[in-house]
Amino acid sequence: MPDNSTSNKRIAKNTIFLYIRMFFVLVVSLFTTRIVLQALGVIDYGIYNVVAGFVSMFAFLNTSMSNGIQRFYNFQMGCNDKGNITKVYNTALQIQALIALILLILLETFGLWYINYQMIIPADRLNAAQWIFQFSVLSLIIIVIQVPYSAAIMAHEKMQFYSYISIIEVIAKLSIAYLLLILKSDKLLIYGVMQFLITLIVFAINLIYAKINFKELKIKLSWDSSYLKPMLSFSSWNILDMFAYMMKGQGTNVLLNAFFGPVVNAARGISAQIMGAIQSFSHNIIIAFKPQLVECYARHNYNRVLHLMYSMSKISYILLLIITVPIALEIDFILHIWLGNIVPEYTVPFSLLVLADMLISSLNTPLSQVVQATGVLKNYQTIRSLIVASIIPISWIALKLNASPLSVFWIAIILTIINQPVSMILLHNVFPYKYSEYIKEVIWPCIYTSVILPVVPIIIHNLVTTPFVRLGLVFISTIISAAFICYFLVFNQSEKNVIISFASKIKKQS
Repeated sequence: MPDNSTSNKRIAKNTIFLYIRMFFVLVVSLFTTRIVLQALGVIDYGIYNVVAGFVSMFAFLNTSMSNGIQRFYNFQMGCNDKGNITKVYNTALQIQALIALILLILLETFGLWYINYQMIIPADRLNAAQWIFQFSVLSLIIIVIQVPYSAAIMAHEKMQFYSYISIIEVIAKLSIAYLLLILKSDKLLIYGVMQFLITLIVFAINLIYAKINFKELKIKLSWDSSYLKPMLSFSSWNILDMFAYMMKGQGTNVLLNAFFGPVVNAARGISAQIMGAIQSFSHNIIIAFKPQLVECYARHNYNRVLHLMYSMSKISYILLLIITVPIALEIDFILHIWLGNIVPEYTVPFSLLVLADMLISSLNTPLSQVVQATGVLKNYQTIRSLIVASIIPISWIALKLNASPLSVFWIAIILTIINQPVSMILLHNVFPYKYSEYIKEVIWPCIYTSVILPVVPIIIHNLVTTPFVRLGLVFISTIISAAFICYFLVFNQSEKNVIISFASKIKKQS
């Protein structure tokens, strides 16, 4: 059985790789968005956002399988059985091929009809939108086929390779953005073609790396149904969850398009970019913790599972808070630096509301990871999915009653708040734990950190008038405040030891 200290150090090492990746990807992605927005203009940027977003709605079928495949890889790794990993791989290939076929049929029938007859797109841009749709479909199919390989990379905790690929991908997208500024032909069409080519290249790199490094990924033409049913059963319940969050994300995007048109979609797209960039802070923690959490559950080391869940919850929430506080305080100035004078209407309030929703929902993800490890998903996914997906009918009623676009985001926040205690109860049914211990270890530390942390940054925001200086001081004060609060009030001794050990290791290597 692996030593907990060694496992903790591996989590810390992987987290460092992921954060180096994230900072680079974050800066480059935000800069890329500014260039793309300038090159395409608000209308074309909104069209790309809603058309590509509509295609990505169908990715919930694939995302559910991606989580399931990684879970089965890690479970068999916890059982130390490479023969069964080969069976998981071959079953995954068969399932992903079927999903690719289903998605292709759905998108080329219903999807094509919706783009042509239901979506609000200026008539002179409909042809370009149709091409964007087709290239987005091809990209999605490639991503589906890539899953057995990318899931194996994540299951083996090859975060360094994952980080390198992400950096290469984001540099390629930045290059495309600059290319758009130079070219004179239809920039929206070129953007769609280039995005597809990047997806194809990333797929090839992932496939080659996985086949070279993981010898158990051997294709066997014989049909082995021993894993087909459990993997499909696991993923079928995950589909509900992914469908619900797809409706919350891209579903509301389509709803906003139907009521307000592509300009509001542009604002929604920018707020989603901010959310995605910041969410990667906590997502990196989930990526680093998840393989060990599943392996510990497979070994029946349930105390370790609880410890990982509590640590994951606190760290992911606080990291989001550290970034959210200065961005919320300086949102006007940040958008001006990022986008220049092209800031679509509603961008500021959309961004603030998605940040609030993201913070609250971050507490839910670690609970879901433990349920994923147990494999008992039926009640948990069904009830949570109903809560999350109810945003669409409720928002539709609100918009029909002439509510503001902001109402959609307020509804999302209310549903996220309701979802947290419900998820705690549902987790308890499949993985018993003490509510009082969870509240003590997670909820209270997050609450008092949320109250104390913004105090100094708010004071600085109100006292300093020079924008660049104020932005820097707000970020620095937030980080320093968080370091003191976490070390003296939030982290337990085990978590402090990990930090001290890893800091010492970095100091020796420097």
